[in-house]
Amino acid sequence: SVSTVSRVIAGHPDVSPSTAAAVQEIIDRRHFSVNRAARSLKQTATMTILVMIKGRNNMLFASMLEHVQEAVTPTGFTVTAQYIDEDANEVAEAEKLISEIKPRGVIFLGGEADHFGSHAHRIGEDCPAVVLTNSVASAGIPGVSCVTTNDFLGAQAATQYLFDHGHRRIGVIGGNPEVSIISMHRRQGVIAAARSYGVDFDPESAYVESRFSMKSGYESAMSLLDSVPGLTAIYAMSDMMAVGAIRALKDRGLEVPRDTSIIGHDGIEWASYMVPKLVTIRQPQEKMAARGVEILLGHIVGDLDPKEEILDIEILDGESVRSLTAK
Repeated sequence: SVSTVSRVIAGHPDVSPSTAAAVQEIIDRRHFSVNRAARSLKQTATMTILVMIKGRNNMLFASMLEHVQEAVTPTGFTVTAQYIDEDANEVAEAEKLISEIKPRGVIFLGGEADHFGSHAHRIGEDCPAVVLTNSVASAGIPGVSCVTTNDFLGAQAATQYLFDHGHRRIGVIGGNPEVSIISMHRRQGVIAAARSYGVDFDPESAYVESRFSMKSGYESAMSLLDSVPGLTAIYAMSDMMAVGAIRALKDRGLEVPRDTSIIGHDGIEWASYMVPKLVTIRQPQEKMAARGVEILLGHIVGDLDPKEEILDIEILDGESVRSLTAK
């Protein structure tokens, strides 16, 4: 393929010795030499910043995309957004688009550190990137940074909030911890909070996996109600899951918070206008987006030092959690 030949010419190590030898033999036999002018035309980048968005129904990312666009507009760059499935490999998908549209940089809304280690060939020095809402610091790639919050502490705070209001029969709706680092850290935060209160949290029965959508949150809440008798509260790892869970509770004849309390995570704008108003863990979306754009622009002009910034979360109080403690 063209890309394999290009990697051999550029001296990239990710080509097998036998393939590299075969390509080099043809280069020598054909007396091939690189056309520098053609290479320059092909490699010319546009004034575009590519935004990769994991999940087509994620209202947090939809809101953050708006904030990214607001931060990018004054810089003279334009934004091209690409939605992908939440289970897709965002780095592999971005690599394909980089070849086609030649952006100056990439902002990932959601991402996994492992994907950068195994798939990032162009991302980094050639095309810098910033990941928002997740840490990829462990990848240690020059030109790849992240701005996020501490998911462990956020989930711990959410669970402690429920415990402080007297709840002990708590169920959790979250992503697949084997695939999603965010879900893994949040589940660990739940377990740590439960232990600190002397509560035995059983992930096998009290944790139901869900996609980050209302529909999946609805289905997972139904399963949770069946698996945890006497459930008094639910922690949903996204506000969209929480919206679906509230509908499921309603369809089971349960009222929030009279019968079952619920707390979400993300702090999307909808949470403040729901009935009841959702208690949620708020991520600073606007600040995260603005700082991510600022770091990416620094990468583009030559500062390739990878950065990790962890911003503070806050609990937005609401009406969806009932206190069971004696007055």
